[in-house]
Amino acid sequence: MPAWHEATWVDPDEKQKRRFRGGWLWLLLIPAALVLFSVARFNDYWQYDDMTITTLECDERLGGSPTWADMESAGCAPAAIGATLTLVDAGRGTDPEPDMDGTNWTFKNIPTAFSTLVLNVTVPESVGGVLIVDAEQDPPAVLREMTPSDVARTVFARNLGELDTLTLYVVVYP
Repeated sequence: MPAWHEATWVDPDEKQKRRFRGGWLWLLLIPAALVLFSVARFNDYWQYDDMTITTLECDERLGGSPTWADMESAGCAPAAIGATLTLVDAGRGTDPEPDMDGTNWTFKNIPTAFSTLVLNVTVPESVGGVLIVDAEQDPPAVLREMTPSDVARTVFARNLGELDTLTLYVVVYP
């Protein structure tokens, strides 16, 4: 038995070599990722786009489940019908006001990643119905029929749901 003050020889190859352990890097990476995510979310980097809506007016009434060919045969064409379009996100109107030239409405910075968008259409005279059409498909396809909100059939509203398009037609028919 060696004495307490006696030195012992330790072979350096038998001892495990100290290596760099990177586990503590996660403590820096996770907060850095959270800060980047928060900055991106605060500045609205990935979920806001511009949406364009064009108003079309038809000469003839459309039947149930119309197609684009039915709309063409009914004489649907872009027209300034005096309508007022409003996009509402979870009860709040869009900000700022949309750019419009009579038939085209461009809504800036619309939250397109969520399904809380509602389109309100107010027309000056009573109409038979209003359709929301996906303008980016070939041929354009009807997404939804809008629901009248008043007895006079001048105010229509509909949830847009989840959209894959940023270009829509609002088709008004007698």
